[in-house]
Amino acid sequence: MALVPEVLIVGRPNVGKSTLFNRLAGKSLALVDNQPGSTRDFKSYEIDWDGKLLKMTDSGGWVPGEKESIAMKVGEQLDRKMRNVSALLFVVDAIEGVTPGDELIARSLRKFGLPTWLLVNKADRYEKNDEAINDFMELGFENIFPISATHGIGVDDFLDSVTDFLEKAPVKPHQEDEEKEKKPLRIAILGKPNVGKSSLVNAILGEKRMIVDDLPGTTHDAIPVIIETEENPLVMVDTAGIRLTKQQDTRIEQLSVEQSLYELQTCQVVLLLVDGEKGITHQDVTISKLISDAFRPVVILINKWDIHPHGAEQARAERITKRQLRYLHYAPVLFISAKNGQNLQNVLPTAYEVYEESCRHSPTRKVNLALQSAVSEHAPPFRNGHRLKILYGYQRMGHPPAFEIFANQPNSATPAYMRYLEGELRKALDLPYTPMQLVLKEKADKKPYLPQQYKRNFDVNADKRKRKQKQRRKGE
Repeated sequence: MALVPEVLIVGRPNVGKSTLFNRLAGKSLALVDNQPGSTRDFKSYEIDWDGKLLKMTDSGGWVPGEKESIAMKVGEQLDRKMRNVSALLFVVDAIEGVTPGDELIARSLRKFGLPTWLLVNKADRYEKNDEAINDFMELGFENIFPISATHGIGVDDFLDSVTDFLEKAPVKPHQEDEEKEKKPLRIAILGKPNVGKSSLVNAILGEKRMIVDDLPGTTHDAIPVIIETEENPLVMVDTAGIRLTKQQDTRIEQLSVEQSLYELQTCQVVLLLVDGEKGITHQDVTISKLISDAFRPVVILINKWDIHPHGAEQARAERITKRQLRYLHYAPVLFISAKNGQNLQNVLPTAYEVYEESCRHSPTRKVNLALQSAVSEHAPPFRNGHRLKILYGYQRMGHPPAFEIFANQPNSATPAYMRYLEGELRKALDLPYTPMQLVLKEKADKKPYLPQQYKRNFDVNADKRKRKQKQRRKGE
């Protein structure tokens, strides 16, 4: 497979970079808000324009020389990223005109020597396009295109120019362009704000790919990262911290939480990160309930465990974790430190282990033997004058496993007895770390009862003749 050229979208905050990225992708992938600084990490998407593939990458708003913590880290990321891309899309604001920030960015971009297209965004009025272009010619770029990312005006013109140029230019190779034969495992990292999710991704990658800061809510977008392992490649998604709805301050946070919940529904394995310094909070319990309702295999990671000397409290902490996160009582617990690298070598193998276990299919005979053994050891209790009678069951196809159990009185099953059946199935089928869904169904009769139907007797005198025949027999 040929290498796909990567094009990086840059510009100062709130000029419409994420709106342009969503327009090119054809879907709402990046957060868009009027508040500057909505985007902080890179988000990439491959587009097909006139039969030619381009990898578009959205970036955070950036002005060289800013001293704010997050702005400086955005600049450091861009400095590393620009060494590996093939071209740049420099987005400016036609309404505000040329600003000192635009001039600083233009000077910084020239030192990389990359082909650059200057996109004058928010140019919605055709009669003023020439005027907008003339204003920005002082920045010194040859390729200038007036566009409107919101309405799609002028997008096809600059895409034609970019693809024609890159078709002739050599493409910079990078690891993420290799073709993947197998669909990679998708792992989502969930947790409340400021527990170290981005630090964990950076520690596993061995590089500062995600922006990390002590300020809660640093991550806004759900950022997927491809990781090459000895077994198979995987996609690890760094998500925004989840807080209660009433605690969400801004629209950006609300959109971030929606993206995190979407990743929960689309991933194969969840890594639930808990702050080992502050302990388990009510919000951790709420997130564990969301994961349980989604029936996703999960690994619980207790971060910042390096503050505990010699791990003396580890066994007690594991018991407390399983008791407080009762919805995920089956999940394995690992004690790690994203800052110091403690126990990180076991995170991905454990994630693979719980995923492979959840893909296991149990034969129907083994499921029924497990159900018979469970019922013989502990019979179902009476409820509303009825007792549950389990007839048979089987495992549905799909991931994670769901078991369909047929019974005569499914409404008489108690929650406690269903938990007992779940535990017995875990033991018998060797699924200790897998979320289970038990579905009780009432067995329908194969031959429904139908009242006996008689043929109509059309002989009105038949009964009279039978009585006469009996009288003659008696007289004889």
